[in-house]
Amino acid sequence: MTVKTTQTIAPGYEPITGYTLEKKIGEGGFGEVWLANAPGGLKKAVKFVFGANDARRGSRELKSLERIKGVHHPFLLTLERFGIVDDRLVIVTELADGSLEDVLKRHQDRGSCGIPRAALLSYLHDAADALDYLHGSYQLQHLDVKPGNLLLVGGHVKVGDFGLLKDLREIDHSVIGGLTPIYAPPELFDGRPCINSDQYSLAVMYQELLTGTRPFTGRTIAQLATQHIHAAPVLDSLPAADRVAVARALEKDPERRFDSCKDFVEALRTTRGRDETPIHTSAKPSIRTRQEAVEDLPSLKSGKAMVHARVTGHALVVAVGGVGAECLHELRNRVATLHSACPLDLHSVLIDTDMHTIHAARLAEASDRIPPATILHTPLKSAQQYREGRTDHFRSLSRRWIYNVPRSGTTEGMRPLGRLAMIDHAKTIDLGLRESIDHLAAVCGDRIPSVYIIGSLSGGTASGMVMDLAPRIRTILDEAGLESASVLPLLSTVSLQGNPHQPLTLHDSFAAISEIGHYMLPENSYPGDPGVDWSGVPASRNPLRNAYVVVDGDHALPSGSAAATMVDYLWADATGAGELLAEARRSDQADAAVLAKPMLRSVGVARLKCVRALEENLLAPAAARHLLLRWLGNPNESRQIAGPTTERLRKRCGLEIANYLDEVKAPFGQDADAIARNLSEMLSRLSVQEMMDGPRIARLLKEKLSECDVLDRLDRRAATQMVMLRREVSVRMHDGRIDVTSSIQATEGLMKWCSTQVQKLEQFRTDLREQQTALRQELRSDTDLEREIEAAEKLAMMELNLIASEMAGEQLKAFAKRIESLHATLTKMAVGIAKAIRCVPGDNRDTENPWTEMPQEIQMRFNAVLENLHSQTASPWLLGPLRDAKVEWDEQEMATDLVGKCLPVVENVIDAHRQSSASLNDSTTSSASVLTQDSDLTNTQTIHEQRDTNTDQLARTGVCETQTFEQPQNGTSLWNEQTTIESALQVASPPLLQCGGRQRLLLLVGSESDRERLEPQVSSAHTGSLTTVVIPGVTPILVHEAQQIPIDNVLEQLELVSGGNTQVSKRLHARSDVNWK
Repeated sequence: MTVKTTQTIAPGYEPITGYTLEKKIGEGGFGEVWLANAPGGLKKAVKFVFGANDARRGSRELKSLERIKGVHHPFLLTLERFGIVDDRLVIVTELADGSLEDVLKRHQDRGSCGIPRAALLSYLHDAADALDYLHGSYQLQHLDVKPGNLLLVGGHVKVGDFGLLKDLREIDHSVIGGLTPIYAPPELFDGRPCINSDQYSLAVMYQELLTGTRPFTGRTIAQLATQHIHAAPVLDSLPAADRVAVARALEKDPERRFDSCKDFVEALRTTRGRDETPIHTSAKPSIRTRQEAVEDLPSLKSGKAMVHARVTGHALVVAVGGVGAECLHELRNRVATLHSACPLDLHSVLIDTDMHTIHAARLAEASDRIPPATILHTPLKSAQQYREGRTDHFRSLSRRWIYNVPRSGTTEGMRPLGRLAMIDHAKTIDLGLRESIDHLAAVCGDRIPSVYIIGSLSGGTASGMVMDLAPRIRTILDEAGLESASVLPLLSTVSLQGNPHQPLTLHDSFAAISEIGHYMLPENSYPGDPGVDWSGVPASRNPLRNAYVVVDGDHALPSGSAAATMVDYLWADATGAGELLAEARRSDQADAAVLAKPMLRSVGVARLKCVRALEENLLAPAAARHLLLRWLGNPNESRQIAGPTTERLRKRCGLEIANYLDEVKAPFGQDADAIARNLSEMLSRLSVQEMMDGPRIARLLKEKLSECDVLDRLDRRAATQMVMLRREVSVRMHDGRIDVTSSIQATEGLMKWCSTQVQKLEQFRTDLREQQTALRQELRSDTDLEREIEAAEKLAMMELNLIASEMAGEQLKAFAKRIESLHATLTKMAVGIAKAIRCVPGDNRDTENPWTEMPQEIQMRFNAVLENLHSQTASPWLLGPLRDAKVEWDEQEMATDLVGKCLPVVENVIDAHRQSSASLNDSTTSSASVLTQDSDLTNTQTIHEQRDTNTDQLARTGVCETQTFEQPQNGTSLWNEQTTIESALQVASPPLLQCGGRQRLLLLVGSESDRERLEPQVSSAHTGSLTTVVIPGVTPILVHEAQQIPIDNVLEQLELVSGGNTQVSKRLHARSDVNWK
């Protein structure tokens, strides 16, 4: 028997001569990828495909490589070489910086759900360009489009890993082996790929990269195949405006998808700003919306009071589960942004079963400005571990939950499993809570701290834990001498309209709210849990009696995010409005009447950004106008930098005449000696008479060049250079290094350079022809054979230079026409910007700038405002036509958009100045710092969160686009910020009021002038009473308090939308030793 040895893949191994492995950078079920040192000191990626040459995987990949090796595109990963080494397929490619899978992980580790939309669309545009090139030019489909195969090189995406590449002209299209079922279109499971198959995968990947969720949630190949072929995609996590395009790209019938991948990406790009109409991917019966009577409560006696200063308060936030972690992340970032000026000393505890949440929270600890938190990871054990261990402390749980823990090790949304994790880690939780509360008691002195519990009732972790955690926290506070500290649970739940794709969330909510109702009755004290030595708590001391249940926004209506509502309410309560909100939540009825029937509280919050002072209406248009003028540029200044700019652009794009000449002569050699040798070899096959035949020599040279596809290579070089030129112009415009006018003059300089080089090449050819003529005349009188051969070689070299210069000249002429197209686009942009300047409201005289008439503090912010506005608007407006020449500008819309985006920025500047002035007048120095920062909180916090992810952009513009918290689905604003009084009232209205109850509306404003402007508008739009309170420095917000909402009505509504199946809900009760009714 013959044994074949195989070299071990390890650092130092040289699979191909000159390519030495350095370290492993990736691996999977079919192979490994290594970083390698290549000849010339270059770094390359070397992929090893396991299996012999005739193995199915290796054979398939080798066949794919044969197809792709002749395909070149700027956004296709460059394939250097490949072959069989030691019975393994070895592939050498250019080295990427990472993949979109890595980018997604980085964003998720920082607490975001996915990649920011603008960056993601830019990545997908590159991928779509490459995929469409494969489809349109070669009839090839990639068939394995996924985040790991979209690689980052120089800030752009390149498509790589062509192991499943298929030629659609082949009869046999079978690709079942090796496909990635998560992203595979339905036709691939039938072995029938088509021209739109990659588009389907791109759509699946878009939702995952944007939201962290996929449209098909199957866990096995069989489940995924069934869902891809038969099930409607679940698109709820997408913004409403994206769902139409994604739904079309995910059509089961490929003919109903977009015509190309770029059409799909463009459809996503053009959805922003339109009215968002949710699409329905599956029919569902209409659900009756109950509307019980709501009683209006009178305004508070403290109405129109003014809090003269904001004193730093102490608060402990106990965040449980994913929603709790999200809210805590925002709170900690707010505190970090305000730093020493923050009016809140934040103490926090995070409890979760999910390691991803814990890891993200720990990453935030790296910043010394983030207030430290006690982070408690409470994972579930396996069912086997529970069987083998002691279970006597689980007596309050049904044993079926103990022995049926999912293999995933997570609660999977089941409340009893959340409580199982809590009991299993009760000592850890108790210790963490005690240490945090003891520290709180030690630092708060005589001031009474506020304590909050925040989480969701619609999942597994928080919903299963909070019924025990709330009374346990009460007990520990009492033991620490903080009996007067209030505990306020803020608990979210899903929409009361139901979600057929997530029915378990409704059952969780039903079970949790019914348990809260149980503990609200005076006869139902919290029983404690002897298994973990947690004592009971009397009903009157149970914090659940004060719980707020906040419903997440209804997808069909403008409504608020539950997480945003809880964070904004907690922030207001802890940073100045605590006494007011405590008075608002007190019941006006006798305790006996209230306690007779369990009632819920709820709340809604909306930030008001609708009031624009005269200065803002004047300053915002002026800033927009000056930004447009900066984009357009000054012709006189542009002329001064046109020459250097032209030269830099030319060198950056590799636009050198020598490069074109070398490209043509490359088939004959890389240097003059090699070319001479190859020409001599070609002539050696000819007779002396044939050597001297000029037309014959020219024909032989052109045939050689044609065989080597020199003309195609020149075309690809020109196309790549044009892409680089557009990118350079775009990057420099975005960075502010050039404007449109200087770009126009630079492109004119490039066209002039091309024309000059063409003339030089023509003169060069004239000189060469004269030299050829002179040499031939000399040979007529010379019969020396050796000299004839030497002359023939010189004539052949001259002929090659003639052909090369002619081809280079033609390429330069064609390239000049491409530059002319870019020049036309830039000229069109200049005209559009000039028109937009005239569309900006106000005084359009360039010399007038009202900012110069403002106080010095405001004047100093002018450039920062311009940079902020540039970062928000440059991508869609300034750079849009450069990315796609078909983009049409609406100058009026551009002017309106710039002014609209500038208004809130200017408002923050004005508010900061007013508050600072007011604080100085009162000699309250510390308060001034707080006020300046607090009113600018939204923008400042966003900038702080983005610094790690967009360092380069921050260095250029001072403002980044990425946000840690993405815009939520279906049009709800994450931080409930509204631009009209009417929309604010609608968003602030708690959805639970449809179940009846009583309500009270409060208006919190930051100054007396805000009150004078806002109060009349709110009063006219709201039919009930209104309480207005001035709290210096706060962003104006509406707080809509709801109380005495009958729990029975809420449960009835939940039962209705869940199909009346209360048996499932009752099985989700977290305790088996309590008689739930």
